[in-house]
Amino acid sequence: MKRVFALTIFIVTFLSGGLAAQNGGFAGVATQLGMSPRGMSMSNTFTATTSEGIYPYYNPALAAFKADSRQTDFTVAALDFDRVYQTAGIHFQLPPNAGIYFSLIRTGVTDIDERTLSGYPLGTFDAAEYQLGTSFGIRFNEKLNAGVGFKINYANYYEDLEAATAVGVDLGFLYHLSPRLNFGLTVQDMFANYTWNSGELYGNTQSRNVVNNFPVRYKLGLAFQEEVFTITAEFEIQSYTSEVNQTEVFIDNDGIASTIESLETINTSSGIFRLGGAWDAHERVTLRAGYEISDTSVSESNSFSGGFSVHLPFDIFSPSVDYAFVREPYGVANMHVFALRLHL
Repeated sequence: MKRVFALTIFIVTFLSGGLAAQNGGFAGVATQLGMSPRGMSMSNTFTATTSEGIYPYYNPALAAFKADSRQTDFTVAALDFDRVYQTAGIHFQLPPNAGIYFSLIRTGVTDIDERTLSGYPLGTFDAAEYQLGTSFGIRFNEKLNAGVGFKINYANYYEDLEAATAVGVDLGFLYHLSPRLNFGLTVQDMFANYTWNSGELYGNTQSRNVVNNFPVRYKLGLAFQEEVFTITAEFEIQSYTSEVNQTEVFIDNDGIASTIESLETINTSSGIFRLGGAWDAHERVTLRAGYEISDTSVSESNSFSGGFSVHLPFDIFSPSVDYAFVREPYGVANMHVFALRLHL
């Protein structure tokens, strides 16, 4: 009996599951959750932030940040709806004035119910998506950093559906307006898209390729950084491009009907506003909080986050344990995120 891909369940749980205040239903959304509890607890307002470490995931220009050791982060999240989210990242200095960062993200949904066309259960399957990223940054002078990032995305949603890959490009700038105030600008996920063809899965020889574009993200960020606290603000515009299949029927003078199909491209966008803050309450403890409006046109899309870091008293690797609690937009669910930071 022909097996059917449980597409509806997958879209609900994976693409539109309210992932970290991002609009669902578009390619690449699953990897926009964040890079660490430090960023996620501050609503991911790290486009211009340097006080919390080096995270070029948010702005490739941050890869040029000066560091005496190799910052390494390992993150795992506890999510509802059988979702999975794990990240790892490491930074390297490139003397005299550059740096490079490597990151890996694994996300997906486990135990998706699979059934036949008649509704009989066939078991479960997992859907997975991976992103391998690298960011290169350079310091032009004491005030200006610039960077470029490349991402390879790999999506394996079903064993009988050919996996898709996408390559995206990020550009970023970081400018120190003053010793305490930073300005950041990034454009992310340019040129990235997944191309699918389900003809083999459904036995349809006339199936055509479907292109799912990643939203292009334009971000502006400010970070005011004192010795013991940081306040951040950020505004993001996400630009979406979708294809819609248009069908028109024409009847000629002889009463013969003909059908003409065409593809129409629709462009939309949404705005996202974020605030974040961090406070070094003790030499061993840092507290953080954030507030986000994931769609400025929808009042119910706001969400809160909070977290902390415990800086362990060990000279070797200077380890820190990070935690973030994130309330997802529209009250869909809560997230608990944990990470270990080491300085190698």
